[in-house]
Amino acid sequence: MINELSPFYCEEIPKDKATGVLYICKKYKTAVHLCACGCGVDVVTPIKEGEWTLTENDDNVTLRPSIGNFMGENPYHAHYLITDNKVEWC
Repeated sequence: MINELSPFYCEEIPKDKATGVLYICKKYKTAVHLCACGCGVDVVTPIKEGEWTLTENDDNVTLRPSIGNFMGENPYHAHYLITDNKVEWC
């Protein structure tokens, strides 16, 4: 399990992603990371009203709402918040 994500700003989300990195693409208003549980699933979070918000504070980012409850058609097995780069398990 991952307990911290490092923000990485990019023009395009890379196809191959590193564990522990939160890829932030302001151009497409999206943040993507590999699930913090270690399963390798891409977690895509659209940054827009009614979806997720991304708050930046120096080198730290906070993503709301939580990750997990809104993932696809089936209930997701991981549930966490990202606060100041830290993964907070719910």
